[in-house]
Amino acid sequence: MRFFKSDSGYALVLTLLFMPVFIGMSLLVIDISRGNNAHSDLQAAADALALAGARELDGGVDSIDRALDAMSNVSNTVSFLGRTDEAAATALTFEIDGLDSPFTVVFLSDLPENDDTPLTQAYLDANAVTNEEDSDQGEARFVYVRAQSRDLSPFFGLFFEGVNTVTDVPVAAQAVATFRSAACDVTPLFICNPFEGEIGEDSLQVAFSEGRLHGRLIRLLPRGNGTAFPGNFGLLSSAEGNGVNTLREIFATGGNRTCYDSGLVETQPGRPAAVRTGINVRFDMYDGPMNGNRNNLAYAPAANVRRGYMAGNGNNWCNAEPSDDPSWALGFPDNEVMPLVPTSGARIGEGTWDLERYWQVNHPMSPLVPDDLVSSFPAALSPGAPVPSRYDVYRYEIENDLVGDLSAGDPTRPGPNGARTRESGLPQCTGTPESSLNTSTENDRRIVFAAIIDCLANADNAGRTTLPVNSFASIFLVNPMQQGGANVDDVGVIDVEIVDITGAGGNGTLDTFVRDEANLVR
Repeated sequence: MRFFKSDSGYALVLTLLFMPVFIGMSLLVIDISRGNNAHSDLQAAADALALAGARELDGGVDSIDRALDAMSNVSNTVSFLGRTDEAAATALTFEIDGLDSPFTVVFLSDLPENDDTPLTQAYLDANAVTNEEDSDQGEARFVYVRAQSRDLSPFFGLFFEGVNTVTDVPVAAQAVATFRSAACDVTPLFICNPFEGEIGEDSLQVAFSEGRLHGRLIRLLPRGNGTAFPGNFGLLSSAEGNGVNTLREIFATGGNRTCYDSGLVETQPGRPAAVRTGINVRFDMYDGPMNGNRNNLAYAPAANVRRGYMAGNGNNWCNAEPSDDPSWALGFPDNEVMPLVPTSGARIGEGTWDLERYWQVNHPMSPLVPDDLVSSFPAALSPGAPVPSRYDVYRYEIENDLVGDLSAGDPTRPGPNGARTRESGLPQCTGTPESSLNTSTENDRRIVFAAIIDCLANADNAGRTTLPVNSFASIFLVNPMQQGGANVDDVGVIDVEIVDITGAGGNGTLDTFVRDEANLVR
């Protein structure tokens, strides 16, 4: 009786009874962990392969061929699928014509608008782009990759050897990547393509490459709050913010940390009242709120600020004003013909300007022979350009030590408090002129970067909206920004020349400005 009533060893009995359950649960947890690790390896392999292929999808006629070659150089491994040491790691290598490749690759022309929409086989088939002979490989915008090698052999299945209830488990991962270009260090400024409709069927890139835009002054007008037309300018949305003080700082210093998609930009509504005081710092003009920044290196002017101004009261260059005597001081003149753009009121020059007169006024001691005006700037000319651009001349002055000419006073030309001082091109208002002597094109303070938009083709462009980009451009600030309207903070016009553009027709100076990136989108 005592034996039957004894409870000694009860825990041991229960432990033995439940031991298979504990072992089975432990193996199941191990298998789940193995599956997660294997999936992570496969996902990393799919991501790497998709990114390698997407980097080549730049719209070229051989983009898929290049993508396949790039993908064939990518190798990875997936671990923990097998039970034995020999099956611990499985190599994952993409083979272009491999029948047993662990990767399924499909190049796509489009993706569903909703990211939650699954990529079914029917969708993949309907939107696939191939590299067959009659295929337009440039239509491939996305690459879909599915990675799957062998199935996971679970340890849990050892409990059921010979029983068909537990089988190997398939593990796979998929990724979708695309090619994108981002433009950084852009001034938050957009320009409505001033040549839209003028250059016929040709693109902006073709017209630029043929020299048809060289030396043409573009007098840009603000779009206000309504629809923009060729020759108007407006603001881009910036991650820095769009308040008046922020915009003034960005245009004065160039400190915009926003990178813009090369295909689409978001515009910012409103009249950019702070643009003028910010831009004019680059001309050694510190107006309004900028007055306290004359000795700050972050607000240094350009190395060459010649603009056709004369000193104000007491030969004070901080109160400089446009000269009323063009034989005494002359900035870059307009083109000889400046037609009006009816839709916007902007004016677009036709290319020829009076370089000889500009040179005679500003460099009488270093004359140019009229017949040699063009040959003096041979490297800067585009094909068919009638004369060098203003930017060509501006850089020539810097690189040939001609900044500083005519800085002495002229006793025969009295000013308000004595002899007037001629403009020399050197910054004279700032207290840190040595900070502006960097003459490299990349750091030129009279160069800003802007997006060019075809505003006629995108007529619904009022307010805040997302618009496609024709190209990005570096533009030369020809003159200080003029004040417009009765209010001192109203924005007037911006006189610019296009120096270079992105795309096939450009000169290549913006290659490092636009970053080509591959991004995972699924």
